[in-house]
Amino acid sequence: MIRKLIVTAVAFLSAVPAFAHNTQFTSPVAGQDRPALHLMNDSEFAIFLKRLDKDVLRSQAQLKKMDVKSLSAGVQDSDELARSYDRCMQTLDDAREEIQKLSQKQTLKLDLFLLIDLNELARNLDTLDQNLMTPAASGGSDAQKSLGYARQVLGLDVALASDISTFQHHLLAFTGVIDATLNQAEDDPSQPQNQK
Repeated sequence: MIRKLIVTAVAFLSAVPAFAHNTQFTSPVAGQDRPALHLMNDSEFAIFLKRLDKDVLRSQAQLKKMDVKSLSAGVQDSDELARSYDRCMQTLDDAREEIQKLSQKQTLKLDLFLLIDLNELARNLDTLDQNLMTPAASGGSDAQKSLGYARQVLGLDVALASDISTFQHHLLAFTGVIDATLNQAEDDPSQPQNQK
């Protein structure tokens, strides 16, 4: 029962698009609709987590350089912009925390938490990008600054898209291995019935 819930949760999370615009960032290989799932070995996973941590840290540093409070938008727009900026910063902190935990020990639960954080980060970056476009669209004195910030946020979003996709493929392959192992244990006739 728990296995079915986990598989259902992973299937649901992988079906929910991480990006509101649902853009495809990688072109599929000729004759292949989707890239094959890849389960990273321990060293590949450690390297991936280090790279992801650096990317998240770089994103955090870039966002910290942005002075969104200085943008002259309406009161409601300024409040929404500040909230979306704060959500991005919090999600980046959460993602880094999950990366640190996964660096110590990989579990399906921690993988799911990181995937949730990464998908939430992508959505929050999209929202921040949209909120930055509001002052730019008004044509005020800060329009160029706001547009520049929006381009930077879009760049962060695109840069993280590859990492998110790689991690989703790894997680799906990981759950496949767990599912196959559980199925094999259920089908093993040498196990007593009461232990199944």
